[in-house]
Amino acid sequence: MFACLYLPDFPCQAALIAQYADAQGRSRYHPAAVLDGPKNLQRVFALNDAARKIGIKLGMTKLQVEACSEIWLFKRAAKHEASAHAQLFECADAFSPRVESTHPGTVLLDLSGTEKLFGSLENTAAKLLRDAESGGFVSHVAIASNPDTAQYAARGFSGITVVPIGEEALTLSRLSVALLPMAAEVLETLEGWGIHTFKALAGLPEGALITRLGQAGLHLQRLAQGRVIRPLLPVEPAQRFVETYKFDDPIETLESLTFVLDRLLQQLCTKLRVHSLATRELRLTLQLEVRQHNDAGNGEQYRHSWKLPFPAQDKNVLFNLIRLDLQKHTFSAPIKTVIIEALPIKPRFAQANLFAPPSPEAEKIEITLARIRGIVGSTDLNAISCVGTPKIADTHKPDSFTLEAFSTTNASVAELATMTPYTLRMFRPAMETTVKLSGATPHLVRLWSKHRRVIAASGPWCSSGDWWNKAMAWEREEWDVALKTQAGVGLYRIYFDRIYSRWFLEGMFD
Repeated sequence: MFACLYLPDFPCQAALIAQYADAQGRSRYHPAAVLDGPKNLQRVFALNDAARKIGIKLGMTKLQVEACSEIWLFKRAAKHEASAHAQLFECADAFSPRVESTHPGTVLLDLSGTEKLFGSLENTAAKLLRDAESGGFVSHVAIASNPDTAQYAARGFSGITVVPIGEEALTLSRLSVALLPMAAEVLETLEGWGIHTFKALAGLPEGALITRLGQAGLHLQRLAQGRVIRPLLPVEPAQRFVETYKFDDPIETLESLTFVLDRLLQQLCTKLRVHSLATRELRLTLQLEVRQHNDAGNGEQYRHSWKLPFPAQDKNVLFNLIRLDLQKHTFSAPIKTVIIEALPIKPRFAQANLFAPPSPEAEKIEITLARIRGIVGSTDLNAISCVGTPKIADTHKPDSFTLEAFSTTNASVAELATMTPYTLRMFRPAMETTVKLSGATPHLVRLWSKHRRVIAASGPWCSSGDWWNKAMAWEREEWDVALKTQAGVGLYRIYFDRIYSRWFLEGMFD
């Protein structure tokens, strides 16, 4: 069985709870409305029953509503609604470990196995209602054999509703079809057919309904009949994987720190494996024993994070990465507290290939890169990364690339399979040459100390960039030429550098 705890006029109740301690009585008996929209054109977004009785309607402007002196007006605040929904969720969580946060102001509970704790279904519903009311809410509670029936019963009937098994369609028959999740044009179509209640929708022939509204119409009909069976989507509590150690006496040596780090990482990785998780990011915080006059005893902190290119749960790999980084730092004060956190992620699953040689493990590659960073640093004098995986830069400048962090997911097998092989063998650096033109087309090109006749030429392709930076500016025109050589005809690429007025031989085609 499933229970639904529903708060009617939820934005209005959330505003009243944030404003008044006795919000329940005020929500029941005093007219209140919530305004939303631009400041110069605010309209009624939600209101309670007391406001409806005095003629207030949804969509009325603030000026129209202010004509009624007895109504309380509130501006919609997302933080108030989030706080009220969290309070409602806590109320439901006390009755069941499986709670679904369905909509703002609506939660669904799985009551399986709670009979011995709370008694009959009627008693459970009454206790749910009392707990919600003690928090200042005006609520409706419904219990049914499936979640959707419980939800629509709670939204359609006030107080407590217990739907007997097998009587779902009969109980829901009086409700308006406007409660069902459908687009405005579908609701307009149903009303044009004279379908206003769940009973009328449930009685339509399935074939004709599918023909006119498709599978979505059939789903709506089954909701009206109380026949939709689905599992709950319970909210999983956020898991934090954090380990902390506070030294009795602050330490100063790296050996003492790594000894504690090794133990903390072992505990952290054990927790990850127990939950079938791994981590792709580690965060380390070291609190230093520094006291200054304006410090209020908080001390200083060293923080660093490692974004791994692969999901890891191997303590040795994580320990080596942290140790290699700490070896590069000198702390200005003794360390008093160590805090290390792992952000969880699903582990990596890989299957070995029987027909291919073993490739280097991603873990070993990352440790090797960490050692390289420790020797040459992570960036050059221009603060450009110098350790990583090459990546083609988003520019037309030839031979331009950048470096990014190594990742096992940079390119999938399917992407690699569709890549076109690069057939130009580049000369690094490009060889300066001389070119004789026939008109505007290359006629002779000096190659290997001799001028070779151009059999065919294609071009020019002109390109330029970085004109705003004189030191980085480039402008060139490229030609692909076929040259007559002793070995036969060779295909080469040449280009003319317009800035320096020189010709260069860039490469040859295989």
